[in-house]
Amino acid sequence: MSSAPAVLEINMSYDNVLVTSENKLVYLLADVTPGSDLGQSTGAAMNLSVVLDKSGSMYAEEKLEYVVQAVQHLIDQLRPNDICSIVAFADKARVVIPAGPIHDKESAKRIIRSIDHIDVGSGTEMLRGINAAVEEIHRNFSKERKNHIILLTDGLTLHEKKCKKRCEESAQEGISYSTIGVGDDFNEKFLIDIANACRGNSHYIDIPKDIPDIFKAELQGVQSVTVLNPRLTVKLSKDIYIKRVYKVKPIINDMGAVSTVNRELTIPLQDMQKAEVQSALFEIVLPSRKAGTYRIAQVSLSYELPGEGSKQDAISKDITITYTADSKVASRVNPKVIQVVDMVSVFRQQTKALELAQTGDKTRATKLLRSAATTLLQHGQKDLADQAMEEAKRIESGARMTSKGTKKLEYGTRKLTQLLDQLPPMP
Repeated sequence: MSSAPAVLEINMSYDNVLVTSENKLVYLLADVTPGSDLGQSTGAAMNLSVVLDKSGSMYAEEKLEYVVQAVQHLIDQLRPNDICSIVAFADKARVVIPAGPIHDKESAKRIIRSIDHIDVGSGTEMLRGINAAVEEIHRNFSKERKNHIILLTDGLTLHEKKCKKRCEESAQEGISYSTIGVGDDFNEKFLIDIANACRGNSHYIDIPKDIPDIFKAELQGVQSVTVLNPRLTVKLSKDIYIKRVYKVKPIINDMGAVSTVNRELTIPLQDMQKAEVQSALFEIVLPSRKAGTYRIAQVSLSYELPGEGSKQDAISKDITITYTADSKVASRVNPKVIQVVDMVSVFRQQTKALELAQTGDKTRATKLLRSAATTLLQHGQKDLADQAMEEAKRIESGARMTSKGTKKLEYGTRKLTQLLDQLPPMP
């Protein structure tokens, strides 16, 4: 019997809550995975544009040389039905390889090897590169393809707000973005925000020689997309409301306090890759009620398939919870959900600590960083814990947090939920 193209699993932090006169905060974890039959799929055909920063700083530490290696490997891995374009930018943008199938890969690689001789100026105006890439994507845009832009930079750019707006506008059309920041001088919040808003990944590379490996991993992910435009919809019962939402896999993204329309909320997910789990965590507030079992929400998953395009509902699930007077029963927790909540808490602590450090609140910033370090150590993340402690000491001494340390914490804590695949069974 054929399996569904996608599978939806729901876990609650508590299946039972205590009957009291107070509201209750519970967590709903929704996990989405591709169906087992999709393991044989070759993945959706790509419509890809790679946008490369070629400003003067890219010549330091052999960064541009490693980029050339990475793009040549990418060209080698393109499938016959994949479309690809390459754009270079500094204070100008040039389409190095126009959009289309690359049949003569050796000629394309020779062009990339000579990218050093392409004149795009020396400043950094990323908007020009983004605009050129979007134009190339539009030439072959199709809802049957994975329309995707990979954006690499190592520095700050002019017109950040305009860049982000252009990315978000094209994301509404169906173009996703992944960002790659190299070194210590780029604005990590800017690149992370673009990836989060545009349903892609955000990578940090502190050692230039890792550029080819990150490109390889990103390409493999894009080529393995089997389900397009997945969306989670939560329909709440009366008197139930959502306090906050986080995407938690593949990386943590705080979506903040969200608004519902007619007690309904829809969350867009990334296009689904083979064997990749995507998850969202919902903070749900329950009202006081008498003992009994109540339906609190319905969660459904919709998506599109390459070659079909029509909206499909994979599954809908009714979520219930039991109010009980038995405190022992009400104290039972789901360890899978609680561990995710712990990782989200660490992410929130470091995010808040960075904000407080920037505003000069040294006491609260160091307290949060030390608390995050303790939890990280408990979960075996010594390197991240050491980084958090090192930055806490710097703040205490009156120094500013280091750019490298900030980036390691920002990117590292976003990936914490990837460590939770091996979990103890429920008691």
